[in-house]
Amino acid sequence: MAKQDEQRLMVKIATLYYVEGLKQSEIAESLTLSQSFVSRILNRSVKEGVVKISVVPPANVYPELEKAIEQTYNLPQAIVVDVPDQASSLQIKQAIGSAAAHYLETRLRNDELIGISSWSGTIRAMVDALHPLNSACKGVIQLLGGVGANGNVQATILTQNLAALLNCPAWLLPSQSIEHSVSDRQRLSANAEVAEVLSKFEQVDLAIVGIGDLEPSALLRNSGNYYDGRMLQTLAARGAVGDICLHYFDACGQPVLKAEEDPVIGMELAQVKQCPQVVGLAGGREKAQAIRGALLGGYIKVLIIDYPTARLLLTPQNSSQPVR
Repeated sequence: MAKQDEQRLMVKIATLYYVEGLKQSEIAESLTLSQSFVSRILNRSVKEGVVKISVVPPANVYPELEKAIEQTYNLPQAIVVDVPDQASSLQIKQAIGSAAAHYLETRLRNDELIGISSWSGTIRAMVDALHPLNSACKGVIQLLGGVGANGNVQATILTQNLAALLNCPAWLLPSQSIEHSVSDRQRLSANAEVAEVLSKFEQVDLAIVGIGDLEPSALLRNSGNYYDGRMLQTLAARGAVGDICLHYFDACGQPVLKAEEDPVIGMELAQVKQCPQVVGLAGGREKAQAIRGALLGGYIKVLIIDYPTARLLLTPQNSSQPVR
């Protein structure tokens, strides 16, 4: 068959398939060809440039920005959600929470242990947006203590609600987030009920965490589970920019407190880094530095973030103008 004849047949098959919408089997029957031949020709039509396939994303989807963040931070996946430039904190949380709920609904695998950091308004928005799933998960485990003046109800309900939606068991962490001293943390960590939950942290398959900055959120401040002004000054003096499970890191993602200084009962940064899949939910321009530090520290595998803040992640740290 001459090349021109091959091309004529290729164009015919490609037109029937891509323009007229016929199935491969229908094309094969119509032209008295084998279906395997039709399939090979369609593959060649793309490789040889006879057919050019383009993806045209809607205006509120940002694949190029997601790819740039992934390449810049060696990140497996970035998910950028659309919000107005002047979006409120609530709008940002709801948009990220909705995207996180969709991610969980499409990504969830059987026999996984799901961990959540209990002090995040964005995670709460995710749980609110999640549809009930008849999953075969091992369970949902609380990654940060929640006992306190107002903490117990919030943290317990969040963990139990997610477990109920996934139709699986819940493991609650019966402790405060921050103990009065390291010795108190050590003593309580040895308690049988607390130790049982802490021992499961190494088994977590998918951790869903918020990324906090140095200034506590209203949710955390009202919970009674936060550092006093003196410790906040120490953290600031050591260059802390953000936290995961109340364990603080600097702009390069390095922990700012040694183990013997840290009174927090929650998943350690080293455990976060070793977890197979960690989904970080965070948004708002004020958190850009904290998010950047978490990415540079290698704690996050999937980042779900709002568009205005995502652009700031591609901004040189000494510049206020996002890269276009």
